[in-house]
Amino acid sequence: MWGAWCARCHAGDGSGKVNEPTITVEPMDFTECKVTTPEPDADWERAIAKGGPGVGLSSEMPGFEDSLTAAQISGFVSHIRGFCKEAGWPSGNNNFPRPIITEKAFPENEFLLLPAVNHTRKRQAPSLTDVSFVGVYERRIGKRSMVEFAVPFASHDHSAFRISGLGDVAVAFKHALYASSAAPRIVSLGVEAVVPTGNHDDGLGHGTFIFEPFITAGALLRDWYVQVQFKSELPANTDRADRALVYNAYVGRDTSAAPNTWTVGLEFNGENRELALTPQVRKGLTGTGALAASLGVMIPLNERQERGVRWVGYLLWEFLEPFRAAK
Repeated sequence: MWGAWCARCHAGDGSGKVNEPTITVEPMDFTECKVTTPEPDADWERAIAKGGPGVGLSSEMPGFEDSLTAAQISGFVSHIRGFCKEAGWPSGNNNFPRPIITEKAFPENEFLLLPAVNHTRKRQAPSLTDVSFVGVYERRIGKRSMVEFAVPFASHDHSAFRISGLGDVAVAFKHALYASSAAPRIVSLGVEAVVPTGNHDDGLGHGTFIFEPFITAGALLRDWYVQVQFKSELPANTDRADRALVYNAYVGRDTSAAPNTWTVGLEFNGENRELALTPQVRKGLTGTGALAASLGVMIPLNERQERGVRWVGYLLWEFLEPFRAAK
């Protein structure tokens, strides 16, 4: 069936290179592992069943849900995966939707903007509102690794005046140690270095280097995404910053199979003795899901008067994925 239906556009070897093109858009090169591996089977199955428009891509890709059974569509996905001849690439079935706080285990190519607004109301004192924005650039290296650069900007309310400026820049490296394709499960190790670029006296930075080794993992249990992270914060100067153990856990699920679906989730967040719950929603903003946004509220479970409620979220762009359909 591949030879009869698909090869005229995608070529017999899946490269998309044919002597006489039958379509105006350029087909994906399925022999390129970085193209074939990052997406979950569900996305490929939807593309085959619904055609290009079903995943926000060109209408020149027809749908075959009236001609193929579910088992045959699954077989086509396995066939397409087989065009990647290099072993070691983590399956896209382990590429779960990103929580707001918990670090993902899957290596990504993304740019994110993470805003946060913290509103604190203390007794016999005016309420204070702190605002921060963090720009994050993530770049995949090879099959299983990723580097990340985070640049924060903060604005702190001191009642009578406000102080704003650059925070502490962070650089991180992450590597996927284990990834299963049969039952989606992935485990990654990483380390982050926080550089004291923010002004410590103004409360914009810690005033010391901080090294943060971490482990993060994810699994799909029935239709639920489960992701966890443990991180240790080790400051070079403990007079400037305290050591901390950070632990996050996320549970969520999609409301449909479309790439631009809603995803609902709940995070449990902890740092030493500080505990919080963060209910959240995520939505793909384009048909391909390459642009997405999330919104949540971090509700403290203890020390509520000192910490306050924190509105959090992100705007995410998968910069190597198609942004919109080619005509």
